[in-house]
Amino acid sequence: MAKPSKKNKTKTSLRFSFDFIKFLVKKEQLIDWGIILILCVAGYILLKMFYPYPLAVSDSLGYIHAAEQDKFYFYRPFGYSYFLQIIHAISPDVHAVFIAQMIVYFLSTSIFAFTVKYFVKPKSKIVWYLMLLTLVLSPMGFRLANSILSDLLYGGIVYLLLASFLFIILRKNWFALIVFTLLLFSSLHVRYSSMAFPVVFAALFFMVKGPVRWVGIACMFFVSALFYNQVKSFMKETTKFDQFSTGFDGWQIANNALHVVPYIDLKPEDIKDNEVRELHEFVLMHTDSIKKATEDGKKVTAMFLWDKDLPLKMFLTKKIQETKRPYTNLWIRLGSRTFNDYGWLIVKKYPFKFMRYYLLLNAKGIVYTTNSGTIKNEEMISPSKATSWYNIPEDEDTSPKYPIYGNFLSKTTQILWIISWGIIVIVAVISIIQRKKIKFTPDEKKIFWSIFAFGVVYYGSVIFASPVEFRYWFAVKSVNFACLYILLNKLIEIKISKKSSVTNG
Repeated sequence: MAKPSKKNKTKTSLRFSFDFIKFLVKKEQLIDWGIILILCVAGYILLKMFYPYPLAVSDSLGYIHAAEQDKFYFYRPFGYSYFLQIIHAISPDVHAVFIAQMIVYFLSTSIFAFTVKYFVKPKSKIVWYLMLLTLVLSPMGFRLANSILSDLLYGGIVYLLLASFLFIILRKNWFALIVFTLLLFSSLHVRYSSMAFPVVFAALFFMVKGPVRWVGIACMFFVSALFYNQVKSFMKETTKFDQFSTGFDGWQIANNALHVVPYIDLKPEDIKDNEVRELHEFVLMHTDSIKKATEDGKKVTAMFLWDKDLPLKMFLTKKIQETKRPYTNLWIRLGSRTFNDYGWLIVKKYPFKFMRYYLLLNAKGIVYTTNSGTIKNEEMISPSKATSWYNIPEDEDTSPKYPIYGNFLSKTTQILWIISWGIIVIVAVISIIQRKKIKFTPDEKKIFWSIFAFGVVYYGSVIFASPVEFRYWFAVKSVNFACLYILLNKLIEIKISKKSSVTNG
């Protein structure tokens, strides 16, 4: 049999693309579009009544200043600041941020849900609509949409990234590959944690046969290399450091490793590097403060990154006084070298202690975390902090009218998250029991296991990288939705089959 020509492959991609567009405008999907739109508009109106101005924490001000000055800041990538610049070019009103992010929320949620529905037809309309409501009607999603933070944009990119990937592995769609590559590049610039994506997707591309596999892998490593060189160039231009590391990764791994220090017997004389040894000696003098910050090894914290009265910031201050070097210079240097080496030394030398005092405690945050963080925060953007960029009048009252998240919805969101995980566990157990009766189609297998694998990597990388805050899980609501929907679909299929056999019998 002759191999399909490039022209035929293009026609096939076009046909599948048009088929999906036709699917999106069918009556059944138009009803779904209407439901999602109504929920998003209602959420927007209600939230604006309660919170006239967006949430703005210290990270928010960093994003705003980077966008206003068009300058790369080493603390965080520039992608979200670039997004703010685009919105600002359309409208300098701060409320435009909420509108734009609600549009991202609406489109990304809709397209992901319809992509899953396109490939896995629902066996029960009731189950489909319940699942759709849980995906869209998200207090966490609406809260993040009205925040000057990268979480909503990042989550939307992840939703669309997964949707485009399904078209690649199931239909070998070249247009989807182009979209996927652009989204992957965007995700890298919005969150550094996305550097795990090329690795997991490279493995998943082996589910695809033919040239799209190798072109896809090549595209991923091309945009990864491009991203690496861009960040390195930004670092050299703005900080004079000729390196990719911004230093934040070293601060983070040192923060996480400090949880272990009070419970290990690492002698300074066993450390070869002079500055790492000096840091360890300094940290050993402050183990009481580490125990206090972690409640004697009962919780994880990110405060070692920020608190001037805890060892890492104290050591930075000490080195500034000794060397007379500027804060920024030493922050990057210590983070990219000394702190990084120290953190990895402890992690590698005491992996089980690290698991006991950090990883396992942090992993609880998958199901429930007491650190609701930004979800609960009630600090709205203010004229004094927003700079002149958004032109907020000095006498404007930007405080919330009704602080429902701090008083009620943050806790409600956490409880709903626990309930959703309870349902996932129950459905998973039933599916395991019924596994011999479950018949996955080849497409369903690819969808389920690719999204499941992505979810495992995402959850694992977040748990390892930083103390969990509730907002970090917004992006993987897509994973929970897709996996639970597919399993419920298969269980309903078994039930329908039983009824059919009883009727026929």
